[in-house]
Amino acid sequence: MVFLLVGSVTGCTAVAGGPIRSEAQFLEHVRDMQAAGEDTVRFLGSDPDSVILGKSTASASCVDDLGVDRDDTRRDQPSVSWAPDVKDGDAGYRAAVANLRRQWSERGWKVTTEPGTDPGSGNGTGLPEIHTTDDHGVALSLSPGRRAGEGLVVADAGCVRHEGYWDADAWSSS
Repeated sequence: MVFLLVGSVTGCTAVAGGPIRSEAQFLEHVRDMQAAGEDTVRFLGSDPDSVILGKSTASASCVDDLGVDRDDTRRDQPSVSWAPDVKDGDAGYRAAVANLRRQWSERGWKVTTEPGTDPGSGNGTGLPEIHTTDDHGVALSLSPGRRAGEGLVVADAGCVRHEGYWDADAWSSS
């Protein structure tokens, strides 16, 4: 009977979109997400502030279709992307993928690989794209950039339900 009750509560939380974090927990997760991406960009040899592409706060998959959130609950999916330079063209990119795979694996993170696609055309590039999730639940990826000699690093916090209002327009790099 206890297992049935626990299963029901867990199932309802999953249908509702997961646990609700406090505003402070949400902001900490955003900082963790940005730091994880910046660390990845630094590992690849670039200054994160000089190669940042942009910040995003929303996703179509982060919408409450069931209407079960309270009025003071928000859903946001913060992510940041960078375009670090990768020296030596395709060979340098492949070396960066191998080095990053090794670093992430040494941290105990599962790393997956899929064929890379051009962000503009959607066509295959013939280069690999790697993904992992860090200890804070931040999704990290490296894929080929828009031009030769460029990578695309994305750090995604995932869809987070949280209390409080987050002024995404005031989101700073610090």
